[in-house]
Amino acid sequence: MKKIVTLCLLCVAAVYGSWAQVGIGTTNPQEALHIAGNDSSVRIDGLNSTNNSKNMGGAEMYNVVVDADGNLKLAERSGELSSEANLVSPVVIQTTANSGMNSNELYSETFTLTQRALVVVTYYISMEFENYDGSAKVDDGRAKIAHNYWYLGNGVTPDTSKSYGMTSSVYFSSSTDAASGYIYNSRSVTIPLDAGTYSIHLNGAVYGGGLTSDAAFRVTFGDLDRLDIHAIYL
Repeated sequence: MKKIVTLCLLCVAAVYGSWAQVGIGTTNPQEALHIAGNDSSVRIDGLNSTNNSKNMGGAEMYNVVVDADGNLKLAERSGELSSEANLVSPVVIQTTANSGMNSNELYSETFTLTQRALVVVTYYISMEFENYDGSAKVDDGRAKIAHNYWYLGNGVTPDTSKSYGMTSSVYFSSSTDAASGYIYNSRSVTIPLDAGTYSIHLNGAVYGGGLTSDAAFRVTFGDLDRLDIHAIYL
């Protein structure tokens, strides 16, 4: 009787072991599922172009990712979230009356990420410098500074505790050589963001040299502008 019980236990152990590890193309599986062979592959019909809108078909390959529950799925395609030119009417920003700092939001753009990604934000904006009331070109020979930068928001409200993509241009012109036309600020920044809805709030700021009333001026931002937002999904 003892021998019979022992034999039964060995049989159960052998069956359990065969269930614990499954081999395809091998009789000696090394993992829970082991697919052997130099040309072995796995097909999941739920990920093909017929059944999954994220699979665009053709010869292109797509990344498969795993979620928190261990489920396999197709990753979102990296690419353009927003690309806009001449988003709004030009915005005029004047210094304070004594040529001190002044700033304002130029425009904002909202986007949504379906999963964690590296987000590349690139802006390109024109600036035209004039005297304080806009009646003439700057010709006092003093340095004028115009900044651009952006805040990251939640789709509505910017978080002004941290600015991104700051860049500046210094402008000056004398009465004998009054410059006209546009100068430009541009910058590209890459930041990692989790899935969610966000907004980019592009700002302009002006600051004059001398801190006197006769050094005050204005800048028209955005006669020619562009804001590009791209996602590189991880």
